[in-house]
Amino acid sequence: MEVFVPRCYKKNLLVIAGIVWIMAGTMVSKLGIEVFFNGDDYIFSSLIVGIIVFSIFFKFIFKKMVKKHRNRILNKEKEKLCVFSFFDVKSYIIMFFMMGLGITIRSIPSINPICWAPVYIGIGSALFLAGCLFIIEWIKWELN
Repeated sequence: MEVFVPRCYKKNLLVIAGIVWIMAGTMVSKLGIEVFFNGDDYIFSSLIVGIIVFSIFFKFIFKKMVKKHRNRILNKEKEKLCVFSFFDVKSYIIMFFMMGLGITIRSIPSINPICWAPVYIGIGSALFLAGCLFIIEWIKWELN
């Protein structure tokens, strides 16, 4: 079975993580932006909520996760690792939980989309920026 595991150099896990996070951030933001720009109500307050959500998620969650995963990847002994090991098991569980929660919230008809749209924009933007940080860490590694 070990032969069939897709592998890459551990430094490339940083760029893979960056691409995945940038794509996820773009998709999440897009969901919020579509709602946000289709309605004219509450634009100022929605913008404030989006900025607050972005700040909290980026500073206290995603920025720390980038450092945690960078250090975990760099400290691996093997030079070639599974391409999916840019996350640890706990992070995959959190990711699936967040995706499920997001899908559930969007599917509840009694929740007005204007309520969740700024949250999606904030979280998506924070994910996107965290993906950029992964790419920056990869570039730093390439320069050394």
